[in-house]
Amino acid sequence: MSILNGKNILLGISGGIAAYKSAFLVRLLIKNGAHVQVIMTPNSKDFVTPLTLSTLSKRPVLSEFFNKDNENELWNNHVELALWANYFIIAPATANTLSKMASARVDNLLIATYLSAKCPVFFAPAMDLDMHKNQANKLNIIKLIDFGNIHIPVNSGFLASGLEGEGRMQEPSQIIDFVSNYILNQKKLYGKKVLITAGPTYEAIDAVRFIGNFSSGKMGFALANTAAKLGAEVFLITGPTSLSNKNNRIKSFHVTSADEMFKISSDLFLQADIAILSAAVSDFRPKKAKKNKIKKERNSNLTIDLVSNVDILKHLG
Repeated sequence: MSILNGKNILLGISGGIAAYKSAFLVRLLIKNGAHVQVIMTPNSKDFVTPLTLSTLSKRPVLSEFFNKDNENELWNNHVELALWANYFIIAPATANTLSKMASARVDNLLIATYLSAKCPVFFAPAMDLDMHKNQANKLNIIKLIDFGNIHIPVNSGFLASGLEGEGRMQEPSQIIDFVSNYILNQKKLYGKKVLITAGPTYEAIDAVRFIGNFSSGKMGFALANTAAKLGAEVFLITGPTSLSNKNNRIKSFHVTSADEMFKISSDLFLQADIAILSAAVSDFRPKKAKKNKIKKERNSNLTIDLVSNVDILKHLG
């Protein structure tokens, strides 16, 4: 499965001859399982039609702040677009667009959305040889990199002007590889299975009482979420806690006692590449739990015989 599968990707297209390649880029993104929303600058429509891109992306192409084609004008909310995206790819990024990005000069929907983006932004320059070499353009690229954007370097080859040299936008397949490799490098646990235990365990004394501890489970849940962000598939075995898991990369297993945690941990340990045992497991349990509530009238001096629980870490290690 592609690392791009299920990802929301904004594709910004600016007005240069390389814009024709954007149709192939959309197709490859869709093929890799991504959800693609295209944003075009007005000038880019001279090089590739919105109809082509909307057909391939299966979404209306956006280029204006307001949709004037509808009976009721609708505002294309650049803030919502930016929040929707996991990644933003601007390809091609012309010298004009790079300048606007670097100076925050907002005169189109693409730049407004870029300035609102909280996700990683990739930009793939495309322009003629001498434009690419120009010192002002180079400074804009450096500035954008310093801002935290990810630069997809140009290729060298034949250019639309007839010149040969640096300035060609990378091919769509190369852009896919570049973005995928970047994501994989950020997700260092991608493809790994991580077992994490969290929270306390409760050992029954009778039907209503137990021996437990004050562990909240917060550390284990934080570890699980961090591992998931790094790309891991996480098995989270948690004792009784008020916390809940909302990450679909984390599969939760709820237990009460140390024995239950031991059994599930032993089964899942065989599948795991990494195990982090952060649960506060009870060292002892009552030798025999009463099925009914112990009456205090009959047990003014209650004695509970304890036996050791299995040391889960020692057993798995």
